Order: sequence, then structure tokens, then C-alpha cells
Amino acid sequence: MRQTILAVLSLSTMAALLTGCGGDMVLLNSQGPVAEGQSNLMMTAIYLMLLVVIPSIIMALWFGWKYRASNKDADYKPTWAHSTAIEIVVWGIPVIIIGILAWLTWWGSHKYDPYRPLESEKAPLTVQVIAEQFKWIFIYPEQNIATVNELRFPEQTPVSLRLTSNFTMNSFFIPALSGQIYAMAGMQTHLNILADNTGEFRGFSSNYSGYGFSQMRFRAHSVTDAQFAEWVSAVQSGNGTSVNPVAVQKTVLDQAEFATLRDGNRSQKQIDAMVRNARTDLEKKLAETALKEGPYKTQPHPVTYYSSVEPGLFESVIHNYMSNYHGADHSAPVEAAASDAVAHDEAAASEAHVAVEHATASQGE
Repeated sequence: MRQTILAVLSLSTMAALLTGCGGDMVLLNSQGPVAEGQSNLMMTAIYLMLLVVIPSIIMALWFGWKYRASNKDADYKPTWAHSTAIEIVVWGIPVIIIGILAWLTWWGSHKYDPYRPLESEKAPLTVQVIAEQFKWIFIYPEQNIATVNELRFPEQTPVSLRLTSNFTMNSFFIPALSGQIYAMAGMQTHLNILADNTGEFRGFSSNYSGYGFSQMRFRAHSVTDAQFAEWVSAVQSGNGTSVNPVAVQKTVLDQAEFATLRDGNRSQKQIDAMVRNARTDLEKKLAETALKEGPYKTQPHPVTYYSSVEPGLFESVIHNYMSNYHGADHSAPVEAAASDAVAHDEAAASEAHVAVEHATASQGE
């Protein structure tokens, strides 16, 4: 018993020290209202569950000590079988806690619904997000610019993210600002975030999507309104490196440039083995394709700025995966007028969906 207690205390002390010395406590150090609310919900649930866990641990230790073999003064009741008071405690308290947790879950699911627009006096900034293999592409349709592996927005301004994927399902996650949201091919998901102050936040893919997914990370920068306007103007004029010297400045993000952003999904050793062991025509064809794609990157794609974006690029990525359902080929670039109409219709339908969903939710609050 003594050794067990010492081991538990040692592990607990070590965990506390490691957490305090360089541990990542970002989930408990939120920088926005969404992440703060989710963090509070998580801690409230933990505290409620500790109301059962801590007394159970204490009683387990106390019972073991009280009824040890050397304690001759312990009560001995061989005919004891039932206690109504104990039954009420061991069943009643957990039922009450589960009921509270169920209510918190229902309330929190509606309050912090990622589709729910954030309340603010400022108009939201719309950003379209594409999960590419293996990088994140951010399109600013109102500013007509795009970035790779960098998200920049003004502080205290709602950011309305529209997400999709150009390969397998992925997960977009900025722990300091919000929970994760999936990005899926042929679909569009929504996420609303807001940063209380200026700062730099870590963003990454939290869903395994291939050998190179560990390089699928980016930085989210919350800046002042003036700094954001200066950055947008610099990128539009082809001088984004004046704000971020380590970035790469390019001109237009069109279909041709977008195709070059796809990374390979095999390592160089795997490709070499495929070429070396190819025997059949099919194996040789697969090896040639792997050679053409190249290996996946061992470092994140450098931050890249585009001074303009082909109209309808985001919508065309979604439509590429929907062509089988609509009976049409959407792989060609979308005409500007058509894409604007599609974007307007999708936005209207989306906002209508959000309004209906949260009209019910607001009644329950």
C-alpha cells in the first residue's frame, strides 16, 4: 500500500512539474470567446465528475485502512446486506450529476455551434479555406487575395470561415480560438472565430490524412485594423514580403497554379521501391504516376501570398467532387458571372439554414 501511494504521488508531482515547465496549456489559455466558452464547459464537466471521483478515491483508501487485518476494533457485521441511505447516495448523486452534464451538453452544443454567427458590432471577415495535400489555402474573396499556410485577420472582428477539402477529409484546428471543424471534399462546413487581442496562434490539422499531415500546420495572426489593411494592400500590390519577409509573393492563384500545390503522398523510399519492383504494366503506370507526383514534403510549405485569385476557385473545388451527382464536368474553370451567382445562392441558403437552426436554439436559452 505504501509503495502504491508513493508511486501515485510521484507520478502526479512529475505530471504537474512537466505541465508547468513548457507544457502546452493552450486549451486552458483561450484567446477568444468561442474557445473560452468551450474551455469553461470542459472545466465545469471535470469539476462535476470530480465530485464522484475524489470521494470514491478517499473512501477506497479509508475503507482499506479501517478494515485492515491488524485493526481489531473495526466493526464486523457478517449479516449486513442493505442500507437505504447508501443506495440513495451512490445512485442519487451520480444521477443528478449526469442530468446536469446532459443539460450542459445540450446548452453548449447550441451556444457554441460552429455555424452560429458571433455577435459583434463589426461586420464579419469571410475567408474560404481549402485543405490541400498537405497544406492550408486561405482565400479572401472580398479582398481578392489568397495565402498558403497563413491566416491573418483583425482583432475583435468575427471571422467567418468556409471550409472544404481538395483531398481526403481533414480537420481544421486553432486551439486558442475555437474547437476543430472537419473539411470534407464536395462539402462546405462553417466555423466562426474571434480573437480578443492581437497575437499569433498555432493552427494545424488534427486529423491524420497521410504521411505528410504532420507538416500541415500554419500560423494565425490577429492584428490591428490598420495592420490588416496595410497587409492586404501590400499583398494586392505584390509586395507582401514587406510585411512578412520570409513569405513568398506570387501573382495569381488560378487553376494552373492551384494544381501545382498538390504534394505527393509517398516518401522517396516508397517511390524508389515502386520503380524498382514494377513488373506489370499496372505497376509501371503507378510507379510513373508516383514519380510525377514526387514525394511528400518533409517541411511545411512556405507561407505564400497571391495578389489575386481566379473567380470561383473555391466553388470549383467543391463542384469537382459533385460532378457525378449533377451529371456535368465542373473541372474546367468556373466563369466569373456563374460563380458569383452560385456563391450568392450558397451564401443565402447557408445563412437561411443558420437562422432556422439558431432561432430554435435561442428560444431554449
